Amino acid sequence: MILISLLSLLLVTMSGCKKYEKIRIVSATVESVNMKGLRAAEAVLSVRIDNPAGKVVLEDVKGTLKHSGKILGSVTLVPFTLEPRTVSDYKVTAMLELDGSVGLMSLMSFMNVRKLKECTVDISAQGKVAGIKAKKEYKDIPVKRLLEENYYEKI
Repeated sequence: MILISLLSLLLVTMSGCKKYEKIRIVSATVESVNMKGLRAAEAVLSVRIDNPAGKVVLEDVKGTLKHSGKILGSVTLVPFTLEPRTVSDYKVTAMLELDGSVGLMSLMSFMNVRKLKECTVDISAQGKVAGIKAKKEYKDIPVKRLLEENYYEKI
């Protein structure tokens, strides 16, 4: 859910153009999660995106999850391209990795939604919007706000 909210935030804010602000995620589901050892995983999301605007290339999307300023883990999305003026289905691959200082037992405590809502995320993205390079960065976004419906519309 957090990954989907972050993706929505990026898509809406990559460009100041009003048409690009209308890009929205119609639906999203986690298709698979494959563990890569004890500290990493690969998640594949099936995402339907309505893009009434031009082509958007997301090349370098990274995020960091933090609790009380301490890094818990990071996520990197495999680059993908939104086709122009379509409602299309995309397979978005996310690589998730725990920080070396985080133990598996301490991570389990974040399965409690209340504790997860105390976390913040940093996210950065680089890409091309209508052929023009764009970069966005956000720091210390409260997870609690990301879990609210339509948070990205309030930015």
